[in-house]
Amino acid sequence: MKTKWMLTIFGIWYVVEGISVFFTSGGFYFMSYGFGIFCIVLGLICLMLRNEHPSRLRNSILFIFFLSALGISLIAYYAQWSGMSMNSPVGYVIPTIWLFVAIGFLLASRRSSALPKVRNLQ
Repeated sequence: MKTKWMLTIFGIWYVVEGISVFFTSGGFYFMSYGFGIFCIVLGLICLMLRNEHPSRLRNSILFIFFLSALGISLIAYYAQWSGMSMNSPVGYVIPTIWLFVAIGFLLASRRSSALPKVRNLQ
């Protein structure tokens, strides 16, 4: 998958997920609203970053997205293994999806790392 398409898909996914938090939370709960704002910001970063040319900044942002998705995946796996999540094998689906998202961000950051080398003229 091309990096532009991946950033578009995840940008839309993060924005929709962030907006859905405001409609699904029962009352005002700071952590859920904070998560919603965080997802919207991540989605906007993905959507704004998708048309940029490969650079070190873009690779760094993609690598940070890899670390965040990997962290979410590991925490979700821990919640499933410790019994805090679902008691069925279906509970492993969400952590596995986040793991695939993390691998996608890692591959995208490594694929676009072929930057031209600039000679220092001093």
